[in-house]
Amino acid sequence: MSPKSLTGRVTLAAVAAVGGALLVAGLAVIIFTARSDQAQLDRDLTRLSRQVDRRAGPVFSPPDQRGGRPGGPPGEGRGMRSGRQPRDNGPLEPSGDRFTRVVLATGQSYSGGATVPANFPLTTAGEIVTVSAGGEDWRTLVTDLRDGDRLQVAARLSGIQDSAKRLRIVVLAALLGALLATALVTRSLARLALGPLRRLATTADQVAATVDLAVRVPVGEGPEEIDELAADINAMLSRLQRSAGEREAALASARRFAADAGHELRNPLTSLRANLSLIERSGNLGDDDVRAAVSACAGDTARLVALVDQLQQLARGESGPPATSEQVDLSELADTAVVALADRFPGVTARLRAPESGPLVKAEAESLRMLLDNLLDNAALHGRPDGNIEVAIDLTINGDAVIEVNDDGPGIAEDQRARVLERFVRGEGARGAGTGLGLAIAAAQAARYSGSLTLGASPLGGLQVRVVIPVSASQ
Repeated sequence: MSPKSLTGRVTLAAVAAVGGALLVAGLAVIIFTARSDQAQLDRDLTRLSRQVDRRAGPVFSPPDQRGGRPGGPPGEGRGMRSGRQPRDNGPLEPSGDRFTRVVLATGQSYSGGATVPANFPLTTAGEIVTVSAGGEDWRTLVTDLRDGDRLQVAARLSGIQDSAKRLRIVVLAALLGALLATALVTRSLARLALGPLRRLATTADQVAATVDLAVRVPVGEGPEEIDELAADINAMLSRLQRSAGEREAALASARRFAADAGHELRNPLTSLRANLSLIERSGNLGDDDVRAAVSACAGDTARLVALVDQLQQLARGESGPPATSEQVDLSELADTAVVALADRFPGVTARLRAPESGPLVKAEAESLRMLLDNLLDNAALHGRPDGNIEVAIDLTINGDAVIEVNDDGPGIAEDQRARVLERFVRGEGARGAGTGLGLAIAAAQAARYSGSLTLGASPLGGLQVRVVIPVSASQ
């Protein structure tokens, strides 16, 4: 089970990596040393065998001088052929870890050096092999001599085995020490390296406790990776702060909208209730009074219906991008809207300047038609009575779609243009019926496609409304 803390995990990973590397290195050292020692011993046995063989016969103490073959019965070796007696001790001097013996063709054997264990095997000539005898491991080499005699040299492996055991203990101790040192050093370095992360955690705790999205994480005080993380956190905090600000603004707008809507609805509703009450008491009134009250009720009802319809349009415009969209020919849509305007305002002259087709905008057709209708109605209501309206469909240098609506009315003063885009706000001196929602609805619809709506001076002398819908928003 891995540690929960990052410091613990880094330490564990470092210990595992170092431990694995040292273990492999230690095993390599042990194996190489063992093979090297065994190879050296084999070379010594080969050299010893050659030295004895070059003396043209076994060179060791005769049995009558040594009391028989060490490790064999006294007197063994009697009956040797003439010329095969040893001339000196040479390499067969007594030794504690190796011996040399000659096994005659007759079966007799003579040895020198260490005591030969009982039943010591006579191995295949020319091969250096490991055998077990007398409870110990030996390395031995057999060489063929003249007349069927054989020379055997052997050495105990206990020295090499003891060295290997000591080496294993040393390697194990070094491995444990290195792992302990690695753990201590890595933990210290990890704590030092993770200091900037702890500062990030402290800042996050501060934001969570105070809900202060203006707090920022310090950048430039740690490694490059930590600084990148800090920059990402700061960017996230900025987005959250901006989102929180927009949410607060939306809530404030909703509260203001509810208050404005309630205020605008109260007047026609009050008037409608008064007229209905008047009709209810119509028994004491003349026909003209009743007809006037009914007409007023009809007017109030129409005003209420128009107001509710515009409020719904505004709510749709402020609900964000449409869920579904299609390729809409803006010139064709504008042509339909201009034709429909003539039915609503017969005295107004509206002209359209647009290409035969296009530009194509990926949008909700009803949404763009709502935008056009509100702009045209605003120009017809607040422009010059029975005046002129020009509608232009074009493209910017960047290929963005442009809608321009110009009228020849009194226009709107420059210092009032930003304000009339708000809900239920009408320009000073505005004439005709209206709720102050037309331009707000058009601006909200443009915003659904990341577009913009601006007011300016019209070439015709009145107001120009310019809507730009970015190409990126309509692809």
